[in-house]
Amino acid sequence: MSFAAISFGATRFIATLVMASLGRAAHPCRASRGLLALLLLLAGHSARADERWQSDSYLVESFMAIAMEREYGEARQTRFARWQQPIRLQLVNESGDKPLQADVVKVQAAHLARITGHPISMVTAKPNLTLIMTDYSKMKSWANRTMGGDPSVGMALKEGLCLANFATNAKHEISRATIIIPVDYSRAKGRFLDCVVEEFTQVMGLPNDSDKVFPSIFNDNSIDSFLTGLDYVLLKLAYHPALKAGMSSDEVRAALPLAIKDLRAKGEIREANRRVQQQSLKSWAGL
Repeated sequence: MSFAAISFGATRFIATLVMASLGRAAHPCRASRGLLALLLLLAGHSARADERWQSDSYLVESFMAIAMEREYGEARQTRFARWQQPIRLQLVNESGDKPLQADVVKVQAAHLARITGHPISMVTAKPNLTLIMTDYSKMKSWANRTMGGDPSVGMALKEGLCLANFATNAKHEISRATIIIPVDYSRAKGRFLDCVVEEFTQVMGLPNDSDKVFPSIFNDNSIDSFLTGLDYVLLKLAYHPALKAGMSSDEVRAALPLAIKDLRAKGEIREANRRVQQQSLKSWAGL
């Protein structure tokens, strides 16, 4: 059983803090010039990051870190896990703006299905993926009911903002998964959409976070709230025919160059930053 959670990182508030400082500045013109310089610096950094992450070696190491390792003191993953059966997603929507939350989940589900090519449908019974929108005060109760008594649950609840886990069968195929999002707490922290995007993506078979992977939602120090071009490619790799559930780390590492070569030939890596936005939650929200 594997767990993932979103931690509360201050880095994602950089843009908000910059704009707030600009509004309070005694000399708006100076502040504007300072803001422009910062934005140009970030733009240059982003361009260099794009060049770096698109290399074969960076993609291989990023995938190994995100797909083959685990959070919260769990044993290192020795077998690659992904869904084989179609995903039957049930939304338990007991708190917050229920119609809006249902729309957000549907859009994100469709986006992930389009990227991976793996079918995801909404159901009202017999799900293999349950997404629970609840209050923070009820998180522990839901976790105990749906995720069992694994010690990692307690650690994830203590350190994380939102929570997700999945279980695998004997073939290392993901057989069921649960996501718990405290609507009140995540919205108060300005992280509701982050929770939906990251946790849903992690239960697709990319459960780990790493500060070495950038730009990515899997990096807690990143300012990204939505899937990046790198995340798009990692999802494409996870469901590429060259990879199979049950592969060892060595087998995955050996198969990745073939998958990357195929994606590069199809323009998936070169065009990832653009293609990840197509029918995305970010574009749906007008952001």
